[in-house]
Amino acid sequence: MQALTDLENGSWTNALKRVIETNIVTSGLVGGFGDQYLRIAGAHSIHNGMTKIPHIHHLLHGEKVAYGILVQLVLENKFEELEQLLPFYESVHLPSTLADIGLTINQQAELLQIARFAVQPGEDIYLLFPNITVDEVLKAMTELESLMTNYVK
Repeated sequence: MQALTDLENGSWTNALKRVIETNIVTSGLVGGFGDQYLRIAGAHSIHNGMTKIPHIHHLLHGEKVAYGILVQLVLENKFEELEQLLPFYESVHLPSTLADIGLTINQQAELLQIARFAVQPGEDIYLLFPNITVDEVLKAMTELESLMTNYVK
């Protein structure tokens, strides 16, 4: 938490440096040990779909992937893991709803665009879900939104 406070205050401290270094090293290790199956997974395909929506370009890569992780957990039916992640997401202000990424459930054209791009041939979502469809991704995004509406903080 000290590193977050330091970041918010614009202070370059040892605590902040350690967190940044840990993130870089951990990302490299996960990518190296898990190869393509951990490094990219379904969350990155959701991220890739989100890059096609111009008014959410301001989101950072990690924010898009964070949202994609939640969608992936819904696709995997890992609701307990999803619920365990939510307090962390809240503490570091990661997006967990469509509103957090600048969309609403009524923007079906944009959601469909994300889902369509996420399942294009060659996307990494197929490493986890070999037979994934646009409808399944769209349903997972909708289900996540419903879960978040009922989530008690």
